[in-house]
Amino acid sequence: MTEVVPARAPLSSEPYPEPGLSPAQQRALDDLRARGIATTTFGELVGDDALWQELEADMEAYVGRAQMLVRKLERPKQKDDFLVRRWAHSESVDNSRISSDSPWVRFVASDRLLDVVNSYRGVYTKLVGLDNILTVPFPASDRRIASQRWHRDPEDRNVVKCILYFSDVDADAGPFEYVPGSAPGGPHGELWAWGTSWLTERGVEERWYPPQDELEAKIPESERMQLVGPRGTLALCDTSGFHRGGFARSKPRVVSIHTYISPAAGYDKVNFTVEWRDEGAELSRQARYALT
Repeated sequence: MTEVVPARAPLSSEPYPEPGLSPAQQRALDDLRARGIATTTFGELVGDDALWQELEADMEAYVGRAQMLVRKLERPKQKDDFLVRRWAHSESVDNSRISSDSPWVRFVASDRLLDVVNSYRGVYTKLVGLDNILTVPFPASDRRIASQRWHRDPEDRNVVKCILYFSDVDADAGPFEYVPGSAPGGPHGELWAWGTSWLTERGVEERWYPPQDELEAKIPESERMQLVGPRGTLALCDTSGFHRGGFARSKPRVVSIHTYISPAAGYDKVNFTVEWRDEGAELSRQARYALT
């Protein structure tokens, strides 16, 4: 297969010229700006039935492989016990070299997504994380660990994650949870602010995970949200705000999650590599930039 050299990427300081948006894109952008999270569906925002069918089929095959790697434990001891991740690290299910004609690349670099993400950030963004995840339920688990706890993401001052459900997700399936208005600049943005540190009761310096009881005392349940919904539910979220997920009690959760940041953040821990092929030549300029 012929390798394609991507077109020249915009400079990191080049602002993103906000395009004309569809009504669905505009609603998502408005919600991101107002609350730090926008909820919609794949059909409404992306609107590509053929691509959805490709993604579903590929995800189903991945879940079949992932189920064979589930650890038989009563309670999770670490993140990898409750999340079986496809591409995230050395113990992942599949090789992290992904072809540019893959349905996942076509989805994460879709102009329908990037128009919203880049308009929100005001710059051409980079894709630094791409993963498919099987969340394992633990009925006997009585405490949250790792990313099941409230935290901010460290990659950038305003991190945008896309979350797409491939299973029906209710409160027992470990839904993504978020505190609207907790990203920098929001009404809760200065609570354990992004990038600051503090000492725990044990005198340990902490930066990204606030005291859980204190956070829930300051932010009542009525001001937090759970992303529950059927397969095809899609959210764009600024995860420099407080969020958590994966605390599945009785049902598995199947989800695709990918992450966009500003190139100025200097974050270089990318968990995938794109293998450029002829079909990749059809990607837009902003798509190529996000992937290179």
